[in-house]
Amino acid sequence: MATRTTSVDFEPLRNRLSSPTLLQTDLTGLDKYLKDATEYAGQPTAVLFAENTDDVVEAVRFCRGQHIAIVPRGAGTGLSGGCVPSSNALVLSTERIRHLEIREVESVAHCGPGLITKELQDAVAKVGLAYPPDPASLAESTIGGNVAENAGGLRCKRFGVTKDYVVGLAAVLADGSVLKTGAFGQRGGFGVGDLLIASEGTLGIITDIAVRLVPLTSRGTTILAAFDSPADAGRTVAEITASGLILNVLEFLDGDAVDCSNEYEKTEGLERVGALLLIETTDEDREKQTCVIRQICEKNRCSSLRLEPDVDKAEALWKVRRNLSKAVRDKAKAYISEDVAVPNTRFAELVSFVAEMRRTSRIRVNSFGHAGDGNLHVYFVSNSGSVAEQQEIKAGVTRLMHKTLELGGTLTGEHGIGLAKREYLALEFDHPTLDLMHRVKAVFDPERILNPDKIFPTHEK
Repeated sequence: MATRTTSVDFEPLRNRLSSPTLLQTDLTGLDKYLKDATEYAGQPTAVLFAENTDDVVEAVRFCRGQHIAIVPRGAGTGLSGGCVPSSNALVLSTERIRHLEIREVESVAHCGPGLITKELQDAVAKVGLAYPPDPASLAESTIGGNVAENAGGLRCKRFGVTKDYVVGLAAVLADGSVLKTGAFGQRGGFGVGDLLIASEGTLGIITDIAVRLVPLTSRGTTILAAFDSPADAGRTVAEITASGLILNVLEFLDGDAVDCSNEYEKTEGLERVGALLLIETTDEDREKQTCVIRQICEKNRCSSLRLEPDVDKAEALWKVRRNLSKAVRDKAKAYISEDVAVPNTRFAELVSFVAEMRRTSRIRVNSFGHAGDGNLHVYFVSNSGSVAEQQEIKAGVTRLMHKTLELGGTLTGEHGIGLAKREYLALEFDHPTLDLMHRVKAVFDPERILNPDKIFPTHEK
């Protein structure tokens, strides 16, 4: 276990880096490195802007010798407190490790963890290829952060999540050695690299990533279906899934989420709805899919249905979904964003439960998410920031976790555990499973210097 240090002489490390200016011990103006997109914050002792693998190796070796915790960080867009610094830790930012090599013949891209997700998508699109994972933060989040959290996105039902595209990783381990897996070295044996995906920087610091690319696909028709109740929309999700349709996108927003987004930027014709489904068909099968979707929506009392085959015009419909996170941050004094997932057959029950919480609560509670794979994001929002409302947020989160597990779901769909959900792990996993996870951590990081407070509290054994 790392011993927290209040005063550290970083000069020996500074002299080993590719540039001494990469290490900052004066944190003035570096407030964003004290937190992520949550309300959690910490106080590190220094921030290192690594520019290559050697910088990371030197930092790990130094911190191991000094018993200093290291907290890896990408763009800080995470919603679980995963990169919030431990007390007196070194924040190790990989945002400057941004190399990119596209291997068109192999349909693979080798990239640095600091590369922005949309930059990768735009670059490979120029050569007729695609990197499908598309988290809502794709214009800000890094590929390294996506791997650390196993990010999903709007297209995950058809195309999968980050882990489905990672074909190789290089990472600096807690002893300063460099692990190379998949496309970078190890081809057989145990899938050690798979353990690093979604490990939130607790097992190693990723410095190189190889991802699989696919042929660029065209977008289909966008369908916006409005309902008077979240339950009707939830049943529609279940029936669309049961029909066997594999859509590009199937997104859900409840009425309060729509209202919240409209308060930020108005979308005409979306006033006073109980819930929305935003759907994108595939291009090659759009007519058949549109027909089936229309029938299912009408069966479940859809109040209105809008079709938009033109991709550019469809963007006006999608802004109600894309604006939501910004809308909440703009209004709230305090909030927590949770992401749970349940089987599609239980989705209607989950969204109805959230609607009931909103009806009986003093705080604002709304939900939206990737309905295609049962992933629901729930915002608990305090407009006053009062202690009473923050306590109600905490109680609401606990109720949501218990209900999700009751419905056969999981406590996190794509945001990770970090600080936000570590206290709930024992609700989902039994003791043998938790013990095995602790033992894996001990093998990779016996002194617990890598992001030590995340996923499991440091005092747990």
